[in-house]
Parts: sequence; C-alpha cells; structure tokens
Amino acid sequence: MYQVLIDLLRRCRETGDQANPNQTQPCLERINRWKQDYPLVAPQNPDSISPQEAIAEIGKMAPDAYYTTDVGQHQMWAAQFLKNGPRQWISSSGLGTMGYGMPAAMGAKVALPNREVICIAGDASIQMNIQELGTLAQYGINVKIVIINNGWQGMVRQWQQAFFGEGYSASNMEMGMPDFVMLALAYGIKGMMIYRRDEIKEAIAEMLAHNGPVLMDARVTKDENCYPMVAPGKSNAQMIGLPIHKQLEQAVGLIACSNCGAKNTNSNNFCPECGTKL
Repeated sequence: MYQVLIDLLRRCRETGDQANPNQTQPCLERINRWKQDYPLVAPQNPDSISPQEAIAEIGKMAPDAYYTTDVGQHQMWAAQFLKNGPRQWISSSGLGTMGYGMPAAMGAKVALPNREVICIAGDASIQMNIQELGTLAQYGINVKIVIINNGWQGMVRQWQQAFFGEGYSASNMEMGMPDFVMLALAYGIKGMMIYRRDEIKEAIAEMLAHNGPVLMDARVTKDENCYPMVAPGKSNAQMIGLPIHKQLEQAVGLIACSNCGAKNTNSNNFCPECGTKL
C-alpha cells in the first residue's frame, strides 16, 4: 500500500495533476441540507431515560473522549449522537463483533493513558467479555463503561418485531441478567446505576471524576427502536424510519425508477435497487 501511494504521488507530479479540495462540496452541501431537514432528536420519555439522551449527555460532558462500542442499537445511537473528533471512534462497525468494546477501550487507554476513554456497551454485548473487568481491576486501567441496558438484545428484538411478526426468540436478557453494580464490586471496581432523568448529569460527572475504572448500568426505555434502518433485501435507497419530507424531495430532485419505483437522485444514471437505466 505504501509503494502504491508513492507511485501515485510521483505520477501526479509528472502529469501536473492538482488536487481539488472543493470537488466534494456539492455532496457535502447536500448532506448538510439533509441534517437540517432530518435532525437527530433524543426523545424524552415521561417515565424512563431514552438511550439516545443518555448517550448524548455523555457526549456533551466528555466531548474530547475516545469512544469504543460493542454491537447493537447502542452502537448505532452512539454513532448518531456522539460528536467526537477524528480517530476517536473505535468500533467493529459492520463486522458485528459483540464484546469488542471493553477490550478495545482497554487498549486505547493503555496507549493513551492521559486521555479519557469511554466504552458504550449493551447489556448483552458486555457479557461476551465481562471477565475483562478483572483485567481493568488488576492493572488499574481507568476506563469508563456505560451499559445502555434495555433488557434485550436490542437490534435482534427490533428485527423480530418489524420483520418476523413479533416472534421474539432468545432475545430477552432480563431472566438471568447479572446485577452489574454488584458484579463490578465483586471485581473490585466502582459500580453505578441510573434509571431516572434527573440522575443523568450528576452520575456522569461522578463517573468521570472517579480515579479508576467504572461500570455504569444505565436503565433505559425497553422498547426504543433505532432508525433509520434498511429492511432485508432492500437497498440504502429504501431506508425506513425517516419522515416524509416533500420539500427535501423537491430540493434534491428525486426521481422514481420506472421499473421498481425506488427513489433516486437526479445524479444517478442507474437505479441502485434494480439496475434499470434512469
């Protein structure tokens, strides 16, 4: 890869090709317009903390932290609501590696001992490598772990609800779930739990101020779904969970495919769903 880059730069010098820093400007402007028309809003449920508001508040109170995630709904919400800087987001992304978050956070903290490192985990994913709490305690690795606990394998539950007629199978985690606060204490690290909105800021501040690893169990709304999402067999042009926005459709010049009806921007030559020439 290194040699390829050297060859590319040499070729550019020989041909006089110059990079155009503005070549992606129209695309960036379109994305910014979408952000304005489809803002991400953290719901505030009357009787429970929403997972989005818990994650958003952590991001506000620790804007310079390095963040790792496990896999599931919490991973998607973290990607949406954390506004961290370049190279400060560490996730297995599409590989879907449940249990990735805490070991990744340990590695980041050992490499960057003077930087805040926070793992956003799910109540199912965290149990894939829960024994690493012992490593945190043994070596005093000052990682903060926040479990977005809805009592489910959340993404599995959402798919079973949306596409399998609410046939829930092996996705509820409440029966047999450990007491995470007591488990943290058993490993010799600080454990915390929050379940009321008025506790969020104070609890996050206490977690960040503690000189040592912390495991926070954030009890959130049980049936919150994560959107937008792509249904099985569909393309990214057919996302679900977005509100209808006629003004946006007119602004970007969406056109319907004559074959399958999928909406395409006027810059597309072929439909990404069925391949029909537009």
